[in-house]
Amino acid sequence: MTKTRVRIHFTKTDDLRWISHRDLARTWERLLRRAGLNLAFSEGFHPKPKISFPSALALGIVALEEIVEMDLVGPVDVDQARQSIEQQMPAGMQLLSLTELPPGAGKALMIAASYEVQLSQADALTVRQQLERLLADGQIKVLRDGKTLIATFGDPLLDITCEGDVLRFTLPTTAAGSLRPSELLEALSIAHVLPEGAVLTRTRVHWTAHSGTAQSGTAQPGAAQPGAASGSTAVPADESLSATTSAETTE
Repeated sequence: MTKTRVRIHFTKTDDLRWISHRDLARTWERLLRRAGLNLAFSEGFHPKPKISFPSALALGIVALEEIVEMDLVGPVDVDQARQSIEQQMPAGMQLLSLTELPPGAGKALMIAASYEVQLSQADALTVRQQLERLLADGQIKVLRDGKTLIATFGDPLLDITCEGDVLRFTLPTTAAGSLRPSELLEALSIAHVLPEGAVLTRTRVHWTAHSGTAQSGTAQPGAAQPGAASGSTAVPADESLSATTSAETTE
């Protein structure tokens, strides 16, 4: 049976940000059926749809560019598939791109993700003060499930800036354990902003295929240059906040 593998970039905004990762997968299954596209299933006693996401997104986070990959049954006209999918997308979801993958292409693996959140002036000031402290300490320590994660300087994929009242940061993804957005907010002494109504947005997923070629929606992962919080000491280009781990943890 002929199969066509495709990679789709899409948004997840508005009320759609409140659906779970599992419900998002089900949404895609229904969407594809309504679009007249047949999703391929694995073989065996418990066949599962051949659809995958490089990374799950926590409830409540707006996503401006997510990735989903899937195997479709038979040959697929990419332009027609794009039009059919767009017609079936729910509110809060927009199709950014649809690409047919060549045979043997590796799956997309997330290596980092970029986020932003609008802050009050008082919280932005707190972030700049805490960022100066973290830079002086040379590391960020996070305790999770009785284990310590240590983020140090050196890896260009971890970047934190505060421009005006907008906090922007990029967090690398590692197999051993990666800083979560909520953990970084706590380290910056602003863990309260999300419960109080601030909206966290994932602006970009940086990814690599099995070929090892790093990519993202609009730029290479390292393209976001290390910066400094507005009003604080500048971070040199070779001293962006970077994440390394001192102990294995589970995500």
